[in-house]
Amino acid sequence: MFLNLLDSDEKKAFAELAEKMIQADGLVIGREEAALAALKAEMGVSNGGDGRSIDELAGVFHSWRSKIAALLELIGLGYSDINFSVNEQSLVDEVARHMGLSQDELEKAEAWVRDHVSLVRRALILMRD
Repeated sequence: MFLNLLDSDEKKAFAELAEKMIQADGLVIGREEAALAALKAEMGVSNGGDGRSIDELAGVFHSWRSKIAALLELIGLGYSDINFSVNEQSLVDEVARHMGLSQDELEKAEAWVRDHVSLVRRALILMRD
């Protein structure tokens, strides 16, 4: 949804973070793989990561807009399997900390994603045949 706001370096870094995210809980399910593939396709990124650390990846995002866009997308990926696991939350917390976000700012981003996921689910219920 917000990946178009990222420049090419940020997109590559986000793709690496997204790969770390779907592996964070130790269980990669089809929904997560599909969500990651869709995100990569949206960004035009196909290759795997370079093995950079969370600190290095978070440091690629310089503007407030790109940091928030990346975190919203990362949290959304965490919810793609309906269970935002403790390990996924921990990864998001670490990314946010390295980006310089406060706990309050991170909580606002997580609340927005929860609201968005809820609204999408409600819309899908409305569209059922």
